[in-house]
Amino acid sequence: MDLQDTTIKLAHPGKRFQGQFIDAIVAYILAIIPFYLLHTTIGKEASIFIAVTIAVTYFLLSDALPNGQSIGKILLKIKVVHKKTMAPCSLVQSFLRNITFPLGIFDWFFIFFGSHRRLGDFMASTVVIKI
Repeated sequence: MDLQDTTIKLAHPGKRFQGQFIDAIVAYILAIIPFYLLHTTIGKEASIFIAVTIAVTYFLLSDALPNGQSIGKILLKIKVVHKKTMAPCSLVQSFLRNITFPLGIFDWFFIFFGSHRRLGDFMASTVVIKI
């Protein structure tokens, strides 16, 4: 299966943005819970370190959750797949596609042209499709 297959539909940029926003909220919640549970027992600095590590790990690797779907993508019925094989996103691909997040609007600029893929998708050889 490939993008040439007419049954494959790329996810709308708005859905992709919503999914990333939901995943940012999930990452925030995943950070807040351990911080509040641990800050009185192990100290503020250590609990901040653990909280940030959990949040960043989720954000970078969430697209490799089963079926190439983070929590945001599950809710919006979209998923990340390899561009050529249509296999669900791997851990390495998830890391590569999400490491560009700090580029912000510059990364998203790519989505509105040609292949509708952001820089992270090019680096990871992935696309986001409707399911």
